[in-house]
Amino acid sequence: MLTPHKHTDIKYSVPYISGLIMREIRRSGIIKYDDLKNAIIHQVGKEIGDVFEYSLSFLYLINEINYNQKSDTVVI
Repeated sequence: MLTPHKHTDIKYSVPYISGLIMREIRRSGIIKYDDLKNAIIHQVGKEIGDVFEYSLSFLYLINEINYNQKSDTVVI
């Protein structure tokens, strides 16, 4: 899943989307989940599919981001 191959469109890969997510969170500080998703979709396109959720989960698992369930926000 993380390893690209010759048919991988890097624009829709987990590492690339994760980088975009980190940049957007750093720029905004605290950002609502829906606002973050819309910002990434605006940058990449609607063809992103489930890669946004995979990338967000990846960042959470490696302890790069935190999710606040009460306010539905993501923060570094």
